[in-house]
Amino acid sequence: MSLRTFRRRPARGFTLIEMAIALAMLVTLATLALPMMNDVLARARVRAAGEVLVSEMAETRFAAAQRDRTMHVAFATGADWCWAVATTPGCDCRVPQTCRGKTMGAPQFKGVELQAAQEVQFEPGGRGSGHAELKSSRGHVLRAEVGPSGRPRLCAPGALVPGVPGC
Repeated sequence: MSLRTFRRRPARGFTLIEMAIALAMLVTLATLALPMMNDVLARARVRAAGEVLVSEMAETRFAAAQRDRTMHVAFATGADWCWAVATTPGCDCRVPQTCRGKTMGAPQFKGVELQAAQEVQFEPGGRGSGHAELKSSRGHVLRAEVGPSGRPRLCAPGALVPGVPGC
């Protein structure tokens, strides 16, 4: 027998201890990242709801000019919150009615709450008024409001939501 047959080749791969340490580090990092990820998801959900609401408000403003009549976005707060494009003021978005058009609300936006709202009204000339505040499950608040020129916009009271201008 020659010396060559008894030489050890370098071991390849990881030992069980190295794998356990790597797994422990991975679990620790995941534990630290999870709360931050929940916060990012909550901000994304409330921002998506706010952007859809502002889009609905802009479409309602356009419809008011196109139809040459006052149009409304009616709101209902609470657990089963909603909003609806309406042809008359005070049209309940929770009840099917002829005054009510497109409706959106809590079922479409899980983890988002309509905190407060003042019915939005658009005149045929483009002027409007009203607002709504949406709140995420983590406390992020966004406000969809009609500006002085009648254009709807999304803003963050206190500027606490990155990417959304402060109110």
